[in-house]
Amino acid sequence: MKIRVLFTVFAALALTLGVATATAGNGNGKEKGKGGNYAAAHACQHGGWTNLVRSDGTSFKNQGACVSYAAHGGTLTVRSQAQTDCQAFGGTFTLGGTFSLGTAVWSCHWTNTDATDFATKSTTLQTDCLTLAPTGTLFYPNDNLASVIPGLNNSVCAP
Repeated sequence: MKIRVLFTVFAALALTLGVATATAGNGNGKEKGKGGNYAAAHACQHGGWTNLVRSDGTSFKNQGACVSYAAHGGTLTVRSQAQTDCQAFGGTFTLGGTFSLGTAVWSCHWTNTDATDFATKSTTLQTDCLTLAPTGTLFYPNDNLASVIPGLNNSVCAP
């Protein structure tokens, strides 16, 4: 009888320790024993990576790149509407940087085919700049230069 009770106590103790170890985390979303952010890495799954960018604004090529970045401690940020629109226009989006008049919040290199295409894309990017950027921000359709229609423009959102 004593052996049965002792065995039951040890079994319960082992089960309790096993469950606690399997579910343990450190309270900050990081998987036990890992240096990165497990919860953020999980956000990359099921297509989530397409709406996330690195802290410098660069996109991920696939889910694995996003998971790896987050798991190694990288900070994920939700892609801005300006970046989404710029890339939808086939443009290249950049956070920060400088332009002819100073420092930019963001810029977008994009091409247009005619005056209508230019007006549509420029108006969309201007709305993104003035809606989403800090107060006092200005939009420059082509880096304070004359617009190029058709051709390549570098729109800048700047303070």
